[in-house]
Amino acid sequence: MTTYLTIDTSAAITVGVAQWELGVVRQLAVESSPEKRHHAELLAPMVRSVLERAGISAPDAVIAGTGPGAFTGLRAGLVTARTLARAWNVDLYGLSSLDIMALAAVDQGAEEIVAMIDARRKEVFTARMRAMGADDVELIQAPDIAQPDELAELLERQPAVVAVAEEDLYPRVGPHRVVVDFAPTVMVRLVQSRLGRIDAGESLSLDTEPQYLRRPDVHGGAHAQPAAQGNPYTGN
Repeated sequence: MTTYLTIDTSAAITVGVAQWELGVVRQLAVESSPEKRHHAELLAPMVRSVLERAGISAPDAVIAGTGPGAFTGLRAGLVTARTLARAWNVDLYGLSSLDIMALAAVDQGAEEIVAMIDARRKEVFTARMRAMGADDVELIQAPDIAQPDELAELLERQPAVVAVAEEDLYPRVGPHRVVVDFAPTVMVRLVQSRLGRIDAGESLSLDTEPQYLRRPDVHGGAHAQPAAQGNPYTGN
């Protein structure tokens, strides 16, 4: 039996606890906040709350969503996950937040999915995936930044179910949409699937390198920054 603490701050803030035993996952506690600021103030109380509700003092492992997302919120979530895993001396696993959303959409019957997260500046972070069994997804198009209108036109030519964490996020994008969350059970199933694939010899990463895709506003004053080439914060 393994108990996981899960944290994702890519779209909002979601913290949960789930238990994995003999291939069965069970949610013990979850808390979410739509707040897109003040992550540092909210994360610690939310972690304490879900651990208390789950009846544990510490998990056996931590799973963190690696984005893409806004710089400050994403960084706060990953720093919190890393700090807790180090303090508890437990394993830490990272998952693309878009992958998590895609698997949550698979649970609602989707087969090909375009996951979409608000990137602000009238843009979105997006990636296209397809279902890979019941507990995993396969990447078709890598995470990128897109204009909503361009993405809507692409979806007319190449239909897919659009997965969003915010129901009102560019409703004109995609005629077929599902609203998903970062449920701890979904994150645990995805980690377990990836661990199994790694054990079988596949080259997969579960590290917590953040997917920023774009430099933060502090790098350019008032003018919007273009999408970064690669990860501008590799090693952070």
